[in-house]
Amino acid sequence: MKNNREEIFPINIAELEEKLGLTFADKALLLQALVHTSYLNENPSFPLDDNERLEFLGDAVLDFVIGDYLYHHFPEMKEGELTWLRASLVKGETLAQFARKISLGKFLLLGKGEEESGGRERSSILGSAFEALIGAIYLDKDLEAVRSFLAPFIEPELDLLLQEAIGMDPKSRLQEFVQEWLGITPSYQTLEEKGPEHAKNFVVGVFIGEKLWGKGEGHSKHQASMEAAQKAFEALRKIADKDPSWKLPRRIRLSLLALIPHLGKARRWVLVGSTASALQGLPLTPHDIDILTDRGGVRLLSSRLRKFITSPPKWKESEQFASLFAQFKVEGARVEIFGDLRIKSGKGTVRFNLWPYVREMPFAGQRVRVVPLEWQLVANALIGKKERVEIIARHLRSEGYDESLLRKILRSRSIPKAIKEEVLKSLA
Repeated sequence: MKNNREEIFPINIAELEEKLGLTFADKALLLQALVHTSYLNENPSFPLDDNERLEFLGDAVLDFVIGDYLYHHFPEMKEGELTWLRASLVKGETLAQFARKISLGKFLLLGKGEEESGGRERSSILGSAFEALIGAIYLDKDLEAVRSFLAPFIEPELDLLLQEAIGMDPKSRLQEFVQEWLGITPSYQTLEEKGPEHAKNFVVGVFIGEKLWGKGEGHSKHQASMEAAQKAFEALRKIADKDPSWKLPRRIRLSLLALIPHLGKARRWVLVGSTASALQGLPLTPHDIDILTDRGGVRLLSSRLRKFITSPPKWKESEQFASLFAQFKVEGARVEIFGDLRIKSGKGTVRFNLWPYVREMPFAGQRVRVVPLEWQLVANALIGKKERVEIIARHLRSEGYDESLLRKILRSRSIPKAIKEEVLKSLA
């Protein structure tokens, strides 16, 4: 750490604490929540890290605290309605509004480029900083402090959301729902005009992407579009209630939706990690997207996603993995792509031929490929993630699993005997 306090604390921490109504025991933790990556790029000797790890933690804490609040305050609401409300409260634009209420942008540490391009008022930066602030409050204090801090933000915003929902016409309700779920806006087309000029009937269709989701008929296009929107909304809600994508945080869902058109260009790809697990029903809240492909897939996807790239393709090795690796940030979510993944074990490296066993899952009206939980169970055992092994094993014990697939995976000679025994014991 530097000895010059003015360099360590280049902002007025006391002023910020007054705005927050909080006094931090660890002032440096509060400061770190305000450090944007661009600041460190220009000030590499600054003694603190950027706020991305705190943002990751704050995102999870926000999901839990707001989910808990809604669960206890709205006992009559169904899961889909609770999910929509939570997603509306934790989306980036809402968090940016919260940040503006406490003038958080004034205190951010930004690089000159970000500063000059209006970074202090950019919603994505403000929303991320607010999440980092929540992470810092949680670490410095506890969940109760987070609840108390958030209450003045949540309650008025919730009132507005509920009022809007009650007063919404079918088209507005559909648009709000589709934008929240799929990140796109419905469009309307007149499909048919029937009858004489003085008594015409119009048939209007509502499209989401290129798919027709509802048709309505009426004496005016407005009336017909309202009926079409209502039918589309009802049809979509039936699908959404059974679609596991609703269980994903909004930024993960929208990131994956943005990725899907590009992923289709790669010959081989599959979701792994917490996002794949959550889509298969595990009680996890993913905070990034992990994609497994081959070497050619990494290079192809890196080219197609070059505007999102944060770490270009390179061979990367750790104590647990070896892989061609590239990293991206899409719709605010971190995306990591692995090519030719090898998991290190006591007897060398393990390479699974998982491609014949890839499964497809529904995702926001589309399909995505996921790695089977049986594979995830073994992989997590190999890298020593005992807590994740137990979560997956508990789910497989409850829901059943593919014994044949598991036997094929465990047949690999490079998997230590102790790991095989651990996996089988976890399912007993």
